[in-house]
Amino acid sequence: MRCHFTLIIMLSGIANTLWSQNPQGEIGGFEYSVIPDIGDTQIDKYTANLNFGTRLGKGMVGFGVSYTLYDFLYKKDSFIDFDLAPYERIHNIRFRLFYRYMINDSWSGNIMFSPVISSNLEGSLSSNDLIINSILSVSKRWGNNETFSILTFGLGFGTPFGEPQFFPAISFRKKINSNWNYILGIPETSINYNHGERHTFSGKATFNGLFGNASSSAILPDSSLQTNTKLQYNSLNTGIQYNYRIQPNWTTTISLGYTPWNQLKILDNDNNELYDIGSDSSFYISMGLKFNLNKTINENKK
Repeated sequence: MRCHFTLIIMLSGIANTLWSQNPQGEIGGFEYSVIPDIGDTQIDKYTANLNFGTRLGKGMVGFGVSYTLYDFLYKKDSFIDFDLAPYERIHNIRFRLFYRYMINDSWSGNIMFSPVISSNLEGSLSSNDLIINSILSVSKRWGNNETFSILTFGLGFGTPFGEPQFFPAISFRKKINSNWNYILGIPETSINYNHGERHTFSGKATFNGLFGNASSSAILPDSSLQTNTKLQYNSLNTGIQYNYRIQPNWTTTISLGYTPWNQLKILDNDNNELYDIGSDSSFYISMGLKFNLNKTINENKK
């Protein structure tokens, strides 16, 4: 494991839409996770985040910035027919703009625009390093602050499933009472239990995707050179998470889980498969620290 810091907003895809349902949050955080073995490959990911949100007229506007480093540790003897050096580190620099407009007390329209630089940053930046993620959706809310339901549906484009593509933006969030709530959706489903003000337990299933450009030249098994090849990584993460609020603004988090499905491939510049690195199921662990600037403000409003 190598010591790196990463800036990432841990909300992606539909999670951005769900985050928008709570416009009070100015949130920052750090997280480290490791998947030790998905078939002769270890993946380390180092994370941190920063979000800003504020009300604007009848709606809410949000802004986020992130940087993510994926560190792939390949067992060299297993991949002697392919030079994997260009794919050892992939950087994600992400910006997010979000706007929600309240149509009435129950309905709202949501738009999220998120340009991402995803690259090994070993060559000059180009359009091949840029991916545009976006979501356009509509939300319907029932209930009050104590018990409510939110249905969100729409269409997204981005990388939660690897290669940039359109995907359904669907989620249903239900707050049962002050202790229990759940989210059913794509790419994340979860159930959450709050025990007092300090403890939160969650069970989650989440699809994750990475589509990184190798801006440097890659040497193929036939000794030819290609530029702007891609590393595509997809996974389904299932697990449990525990959050402990150590004081009004700071929360620690730890997650333990299992990835029953992983996919790791190298593609050419036309997204045709060049090499299947191979992957198996694996356990994972992640640890982090979150900071909520508005926690004290929210408590004073109660």
